[in-house]
Amino acid sequence: MIKMVVSDMDGTLLNTKGQISEKNIEAIHHLMENQIEFVIASGRDYQGVYSLLNNYHLECEAILGNGSQYVDKEGKILMSCYMNKTTVMNVIDIFRELHIPYMIFATDGFYTREDPLAMREAFILRSQKKFGGTLADFEKGGRSEHMPCNHLQKVDDFHEFLEKDREILKVEAFSVTEAEAKLAREALQSISGISYLSSFNDNLEVTDNEAQKGYMLEKVIKLKGLSKEEIMVIGDGMNDISMFELFPHSYAPSNSHDEIKELASEVVCSCEEDGFAQAVHMVLEKNILS
Repeated sequence: MIKMVVSDMDGTLLNTKGQISEKNIEAIHHLMENQIEFVIASGRDYQGVYSLLNNYHLECEAILGNGSQYVDKEGKILMSCYMNKTTVMNVIDIFRELHIPYMIFATDGFYTREDPLAMREAFILRSQKKFGGTLADFEKGGRSEHMPCNHLQKVDDFHEFLEKDREILKVEAFSVTEAEAKLAREALQSISGISYLSSFNDNLEVTDNEAQKGYMLEKVIKLKGLSKEEIMVIGDGMNDISMFELFPHSYAPSNSHDEIKELASEVVCSCEEDGFAQAVHMVLEKNILS
């Protein structure tokens, strides 16, 4: 019997406009009514997840930064797995050498060694091409005002930056072409102790090797006294792959990466067609029959 449903956000729970549909909201409420815990597993940071959930009056625990943190409903960090700071320097050097825009996700904010305005413009342009929308979406009061690109701080002295009392969740490169991504992956192979996965086909998210959604979820269920057979996971991107490799009840929206669909125990409708709600309905039916 399933006792916990763990869902990715972008491309899974959210549609291509970055919204949670009414059917998906209803599905979450159905889970709660049936005493099934709902948990988010996202590459996003705390603000990126909860600013959106709050719009729909949803409360849940979450795996953040692809497995860098596990937080409760109030945002208290229950478990964490951060990057080695020397490693962060090496990763940044590679992205700078390849002229790939990037952002550093830290426990106290978002940073870059480049011009923050240039990084913001690059991220917005990429978002408009990929998801549509307007510049106004990223302004104050817009639906994307919480995005990290709007809160980037310039790092002048990188050594001093890393010596401060802060931890690094991940480094995310974006607006990468297929060729750039290939070059970046080849270069990143020289760095030990990291994981580099993609939530979209034009980004790279670098974390500590142990900071993966599936690995963190293993720790979470141990803490809660649950078995892998009692967990359902759903996601669409390559940063979800560890959940699909480690947990038997896995669902993939039809818009998922091909490798994710091959690993999934079930493929459901796309994120535009409320695939999450379909997966929840299937789980609830199976629970009734079990």
